[in-house]
Amino acid sequence: MRSLSCVLVREGPSDDWFLPILLRRALEELVIENFPACREVQEVRPLPEAGNQHPETVIKTSELERGTFDVLLHHHDGASPAQSELVVGRMRQAWNASVFREPLVAVVPMRETETWLLAGRTALVRALNLRRLDREPVSGSGVEACPDPKATIATLPRDEAGMNPKKKGVLRNFYLSVAETAGIAELRKVPAFQQWWNDMIEALEGLGYQHG
Repeated sequence: MRSLSCVLVREGPSDDWFLPILLRRALEELVIENFPACREVQEVRPLPEAGNQHPETVIKTSELERGTFDVLLHHHDGASPAQSELVVGRMRQAWNASVFREPLVAVVPMRETETWLLAGRTALVRALNLRRLDREPVSGSGVEACPDPKATIATLPRDEAGMNPKKKGVLRNFYLSVAETAGIAELRKVPAFQQWWNDMIEALEGLGYQHG
């Protein structure tokens, strides 16, 4: 029985609330669909102190985890695309030149991580304990056109459910709830998420995971 272990380099606290849970759930569906011999997807573990714009810090921190993971997930927001491509390219070049042979897979939501929260409309309603949203946010493939997804997500609890987003724990619990229930099929309609999905398949093929 083969398992899959991933570590995550991320940008900020809200990414920590959302991405580890969401990516693990997505990976569970990915291996069922593509690599059924993989029977276990372990928790996606954020790497502490690994500032994702500093390759030397990422590599130094990863050395403490050497031998414990199969894939390094490197998150960087995709705004602007030219800047994010530069940052991810610099990280990838340093990683390929390091002692590590584990693949690096980029996690690059267009604009911000909150774009992927917006994609799960059903999960948003559930997280706010509502029957429907009065203000329908963009969803599906259209989320990448949202000019400020972070601001849109930050106002939803207040505007839709009367919650105070500045109250301790409100936004964190909101992000966690969406991460736990967002539909992976909905997210796969988002181009950047589907790109990550395809890149993961390629990385696992390179590690010798077998298609069913």
